[in-house]
Amino acid sequence: MLRTGLLVLVLLSAGLAGLPSAAQTFGEITGVVSDPSGAVVAGAEVTLTNPETGLTRRTATNSAGNYSFPSLLPGIYNVRAEKQGFQAEIRNGLELQVQQVARIDFQLRVGSRAETVEVTGGAPLLTTENATVGTVIENRRIVDLPLNGRNFLQLIALSPNVSANFVNSGGQADSRQGGDRAGQEFSVAGMRREFNYYTLDGVDNTDVNFNTYIFLPSIDALQEFKVQTGVYSAEFGREAAQVNVSTKGGTNEYHGSLFEFLRNSKLDARPYGFTNQVPAKNPFKWNQYGFTLGGPVTIPRLFNGRNRLFFLSNYEGFKLRNQTQTVYSTAPAAMRTGDFSGILPVVVRDPVTNQPFSGNVVPVTRLDPIAKGLLKFFPTPNIPGSGLVSNYLALDANTTDKDQFTQRIDFVESARSNWFGRYSWQDEHQVQPALAQNGTNLLVNVKQAMISNARILSPNWVNEFRFGYNGFFNSYGRELAYKEDVVGELNIPLLSDPPPAAWGIPFINISGFSTFGDQTDGPYVTNDHTFQWTDTVSWIHGAHSIKLGGEVRRDRFNQAGNQFVRGSFIIQGQSTGYGFSDFMLGYSHQDENSAGLAITQFRSTSQAYFMADTWKVLPNLTIDVGLRYEFSPPWSDRGDSLLNAYVPAIVTTPNAPKNLHPTVIRIGSGDFFANSPVIFDPSLPVARDGRLGDRLVASDYTNFAPRLGIAWSPTPRWTVRAGAGIFYVQDQGNPRFDMGRTIAGRKRDIATGNELTFEHPFLSSGSNTCGVPSPPFICISTPQIFANMYDRRTPYVEQYELNFQRQLTGSLAAEFGYLGSQGHRLERLYYLNQPVPGTSSVAARAPFPEFGIIQEVGNVIDSNYHSLAAKLTRRLSSGLTFLAGYTLSKSIDDGSGIRVIGTDGVHPQDSRCLRCERSRSIFDARQRFVSSILYALPAGKGRRFFNHGAARIIAEGWEVGSIVTVSSGFPLYIINGRDQSNTAVGNDRPNATGLNTHLDNPTTGQWFNIQAFALQPVGTFGNVGRNVATSAGIFNWDFSTHRNFHFSERRYLQFRFECFNCANHPNWGDPNVTLTSNLLNTAGVPISGTGRFGQITSTRSGIDMRELQFSLKFLF
Repeated sequence: MLRTGLLVLVLLSAGLAGLPSAAQTFGEITGVVSDPSGAVVAGAEVTLTNPETGLTRRTATNSAGNYSFPSLLPGIYNVRAEKQGFQAEIRNGLELQVQQVARIDFQLRVGSRAETVEVTGGAPLLTTENATVGTVIENRRIVDLPLNGRNFLQLIALSPNVSANFVNSGGQADSRQGGDRAGQEFSVAGMRREFNYYTLDGVDNTDVNFNTYIFLPSIDALQEFKVQTGVYSAEFGREAAQVNVSTKGGTNEYHGSLFEFLRNSKLDARPYGFTNQVPAKNPFKWNQYGFTLGGPVTIPRLFNGRNRLFFLSNYEGFKLRNQTQTVYSTAPAAMRTGDFSGILPVVVRDPVTNQPFSGNVVPVTRLDPIAKGLLKFFPTPNIPGSGLVSNYLALDANTTDKDQFTQRIDFVESARSNWFGRYSWQDEHQVQPALAQNGTNLLVNVKQAMISNARILSPNWVNEFRFGYNGFFNSYGRELAYKEDVVGELNIPLLSDPPPAAWGIPFINISGFSTFGDQTDGPYVTNDHTFQWTDTVSWIHGAHSIKLGGEVRRDRFNQAGNQFVRGSFIIQGQSTGYGFSDFMLGYSHQDENSAGLAITQFRSTSQAYFMADTWKVLPNLTIDVGLRYEFSPPWSDRGDSLLNAYVPAIVTTPNAPKNLHPTVIRIGSGDFFANSPVIFDPSLPVARDGRLGDRLVASDYTNFAPRLGIAWSPTPRWTVRAGAGIFYVQDQGNPRFDMGRTIAGRKRDIATGNELTFEHPFLSSGSNTCGVPSPPFICISTPQIFANMYDRRTPYVEQYELNFQRQLTGSLAAEFGYLGSQGHRLERLYYLNQPVPGTSSVAARAPFPEFGIIQEVGNVIDSNYHSLAAKLTRRLSSGLTFLAGYTLSKSIDDGSGIRVIGTDGVHPQDSRCLRCERSRSIFDARQRFVSSILYALPAGKGRRFFNHGAARIIAEGWEVGSIVTVSSGFPLYIINGRDQSNTAVGNDRPNATGLNTHLDNPTTGQWFNIQAFALQPVGTFGNVGRNVATSAGIFNWDFSTHRNFHFSERRYLQFRFECFNCANHPNWGDPNVTLTSNLLNTAGVPISGTGRFGQITSTRSGIDMRELQFSLKFLF
């Protein structure tokens, strides 16, 4: 099928046929030419020119009086219409935006062709040619609005129907990818974050692992970008929400800039103080610097590139040096020697005799040597008088270095053919230390290249071809990787010693204290390569503007990594009655470890085809109809490491009949355990005989996506639009990578008594049930399986809308409307082998006791979204432009991601009842208002105020900008923090007491009513629903001002000042949502004065207290 697709595209690019794709950055100017009576004028000559590049195109109106110039790059254009017997008419200074279809009609007056009527400006404010809902953020806003970090994606939040959490919690992307990419928290129109699709210059800019962006260009290299939030053309697809970005090209004049942006902790406000102590500022230095240069390519006396060949070069560097302050809860020195007398009346019991230790003091000779060795990674308290909670302040020095470069070339081959290409690269290195060498190390390298050709085949036919390439390397590991093998040094008897890339500290989670050691995830090394070919043909036929297109995309997704390679120990106090005494005696409740790293070499070739017809039924009525087809086959693995579970039937009762037990299937044929470090118990059914095909997941050939949009203009100042469509969400790499982790081996055991210790971390320690030598094989008697639903179908979203636009003045327009969506076949992680709650052994209550956890990802949940939104846009006039949007919405689902995002649960509490998870989406913000404004102050020479004398010198040249964000809070997922149901899942919610969770006057000390929740009896699930509490809302005001000091008309120095969170308003972070973060006595009752449940101890990540930034730019 690949060869067929490539052949079709070759034929298309040769102009022999037409085929999805990627005119994502192009726009179109179209219209009707008529005479004074309103009758259409056929055969009128229409000429389009770009005064900045000299581009000229000509066409003639058809029999219906229509003309069209498709495949135009964003920019300024002049359009001239003329015919013998009529005066010529010119429209100058028309600004065409990314993906805009601008309707420019001409009504020619009778007269001499030599006579000319000239009109300046007048680009349409209303969208009259389609029903697409979205927002264009043009270059002026990108460059001049206050922008923290110069990350233009923050401006996505200016669009209605966008929810931005700012919490910087990307769920599993945080732990497996790291960096700024993982923190992009945008939900568009009630859809998951991973449903966003980023393109740059019309080609793919989306990492297949988590659907995060790949390359983030400097804002000085950008022309504009568009967020498509609903019911867009069949030309666009692959994901449900589109973020389409266009870079700038060179022009006939040389333009450029030199810039540096500076931030320093001395300029910032102090962090908010949550205690009586005045918090100190974190030392902080921030430098962003670079240049932009563009113009015609000229070689003196040899070549003059004016009107032919242009370049634009951009470089940006970034250096960040900052110190973070984090408060932890650690154990005091006395406890480290066995003295627990300070926690009375909590009684510490001897696990051997079940009698209390005398005076609550454990004899030193009983302390575990491994536990004592781990204490060097868990420092003693350094905040006097703070007790057991928030008693240690850690100061960690973070470093970030980034460099990026973009080179773009534009070439006008002829009046019928235009080319442009771009090459970009980025290097990034982040080191983020944490508590006692628990930190992370991130290395990123990006290479991106593309080329595009737009060719006029005839007056009615235009073809566009594009090719794009992405190379993305991302290595995310721990601070001690390749430095210190803690597991080996302490002789912790795990399944195997971790490889040097995974060296570090085991993860230790002690009830009532902060966790320490490295996180359970990592390392992860990703090396991706994507090749994309697209072609689109536009055909003007009468009242129809038809597009046909196709795309072939080859993904090479290579990844190595795993969880629990260093081991994980969860300690809850079941042996002694107190968590830290369990730790010091070497007892644990739940132990988990993987035998090695999973290595996958994924390959996939996807195709997509579309046709779209924009039909001008009447001069004021347009129907846009289209059909898109997408085919993305499941990933294949060159390393043959994929495994899946064939499950004859879903079973919810313990000890299912043997004929219903799963069979573990490995890709390929032959020896199931070939090249594997592990072997399973021989009683487990395994097969490697091709019974689930060569990809272990079925292909979905049914991805047909119809689109329909109607735009009606009852008057020149009103447009009514309605539309509906289906939008598919193609596969990511991360959920399928987990299928390669089973063969790397993973084991989890849970204690019912005192049987798990550091010396014997697994129930089968010292035994070999597999019947083969160990080593060389590692015996996994009850393996954990990572599976995908075999008959997977592509998730999709149905959208529908009704939208109204009203032009209020020549520069002001309002838009308001309804947007709804239904998500179907959405994927969610759940447990196939989850035991029923109880107090007996976990295996005895599991459907398949010979297996450990069986995690499966399947199409098992749905979502819905409803919104009313309004937008007010003022085009630049009299120095003022603004954009304001308000959204009232509600988003509901059974899970807001495949695994976890924000505070949402990584998996359901009870996988037998997925519908029990139905609640507000984790990104649901009921109300949201965002406004942005840019205003050139009317002062100075030729202006209204201060137009002469010394006042003019001081006042002229100033411009101000502002962004105001007001948002409701987001849902909170309340958990126990312990496996109260005894199901080995550990995502239990508590019981409801019947009290209201809401407080009339919440404080940071108690944000919600903690009395509304209670620990349920052991062996039962809690009855509290998902996401029943709500976090604090957001109020943020960013401000900027700059002044230009001119040396000449085209050369000037710009001084810039920016203020983020100017009001210094504390935006609260999420409260503690873990019930058992309150220290409990043996009866499960919180100890007075130790509670943290329901408390807020930090401000919201991404919105710190007031920060100031200064910059200088030299522009010419």
